[in-house]
Formats: sequence, C-alpha cells, structure tokens
Amino acid sequence: MDLSKLSTNQMIAGGAGILALIAGFLPWYGIDFGFGSVSENGFGSGFWAWFGILLAIAAAVVIVLKALEVYDLKAGNLAAEQIALLLGALGVISILLRLITETDFLKFGLFIGLIAAAGVTYGAFGAMKDAGMAMPSADDFKSPSGGGDA
Repeated sequence: MDLSKLSTNQMIAGGAGILALIAGFLPWYGIDFGFGSVSENGFGSGFWAWFGILLAIAAAVVIVLKALEVYDLKAGNLAAEQIALLLGALGVISILLRLITETDFLKFGLFIGLIAAAGVTYGAFGAMKDAGMAMPSADDFKSPSGGGDA
C-alpha cells in the first residue's frame, strides 16, 4: 500500500474519515450529577448520529480505495469522487439533524463528528475538482443506457 499516491485532498478525506470513526466513540451527549456522570457516544445517540458517522466513513473509504487503485467505484454516470461527495454531504446533513433534534446536554464529540464529516466532504470535493469533474447533476442519476421504459 503506497500512501504516496494520495493527493492532499485525498489525505484530508481519509484523515477526516478516521476522525469520524474516533468521534463516534466520543461522548456526544451527557450530564454530570456532581457525584457521577452519564454520557452517550455517537453510535448510541440515535439514528441520525450513527448514520452520519457511517456515511462520512464510507465516503472516506471510497476516496482512499480509488486513490490507492484498489477499487474504483462507479454508480451509473457517477464517479467515485462524486459518490464520496454525496455520501459526505449526506453525513453532514444527518449529523446536523441530530444536533437540531436534540440540543440538551451536548458534548464535544458531536462537534468533532460534524467537523470530521465536513472534512471528508471537503476532501471529496477537492479530489473531484483535482480529477476535473463537475458537481453531480440530476442527469447523472439517469440510466447510462438512456433509461428506455418498457
């Protein structure tokens, strides 16, 4: 595995993906009673939390696997970088939904998770631009064969 193949943007996406994984185990919500405390990590903080973490990690994996020439994921007209951008952006939105739906007893892990998901998205966007690709459009979601209905 030759990590020198990674561009700066790909390293940002990969590093932020690792940070997203770590953030999932940090406390996202908690309360201190003075004689003890209770906290909940990202994977136990509800659907929007763990789903956002997993989306960010998946986006980083897609970028790194393509950069290391292990696997080049394609879905219809979408290239790996575009898929990673969409996954990362959905991860950010998911974690923001978790933040909006529960604002009491916040801990630092939630904010680190949000920053990590944004970092993956930024790295994927940069990798997409480095490859000379445009932002995904609605046409990219159409069938490559023209989508002839039966």
